[in-house]
Amino acid sequence: MKILYKITNSLAALSIIPVILFLPMFRFISVVSVASTNILTSLIGGFVDLNPIIEKVTGINIEKLPEFYTIQQAYDLFFGEKANDAFANFDTSVIPENVKGFFIAAFVLFVFALICALLVLIFGLVTKKRVLTASFSALGFISIFAANKCFTFIAEQLVSGKISVVNILKGVEGLAEYESMLKYLNFDIRIFELSSAYTMLLIIFGALFLISIGFKLAESTVNGK
Repeated sequence: MKILYKITNSLAALSIIPVILFLPMFRFISVVSVASTNILTSLIGGFVDLNPIIEKVTGINIEKLPEFYTIQQAYDLFFGEKANDAFANFDTSVIPENVKGFFIAAFVLFVFALICALLVLIFGLVTKKRVLTASFSALGFISIFAANKCFTFIAEQLVSGKISVVNILKGVEGLAEYESMLKYLNFDIRIFELSSAYTMLLIIFGALFLISIGFKLAESTVNGK
């Protein structure tokens, strides 16, 4: 039974890796209007397409943003070399302090959950204390759930427009000269939420908890006999 527990617990804990790597973590849907006019271009009948300008500066084509993102895709999009350079001198004062706090909290909680998964794997292999692995599984579940609450708060600020994507773009150094045009840009975020990877992480941590408790009860029953 001990060997069966170690195999089952290890496989469940290790399944977190492909979930994080391959399943979409975020769902993002927006409606963007980038063909806008200011007073001058209206008079001459011309249109200013801002998307090529934004893509050239940040590397982000806002007309072709996908609906689902894995963690790697989100990182490459917003923290890739070009985007990283574009936002290098970004003034973070446009983002409310409480939102920054929730972002940091979400990141810390997510990392803590991954540490808990690692501890479940290690202690599941080296110790007979099922309560210990069950405790770390429960902590991982709670951490992922709490990270979603923090993320939801941030997403609500964006969806409601309390944090303006246009204002964020105005703070990008390479787009400063286009500020008069950016004010005509409509960036309406309809959906911004965690996706299937988040759900699977909750399921895995829940399964890890039940595995530890289940084997603990089974061993107690066997030893009792």
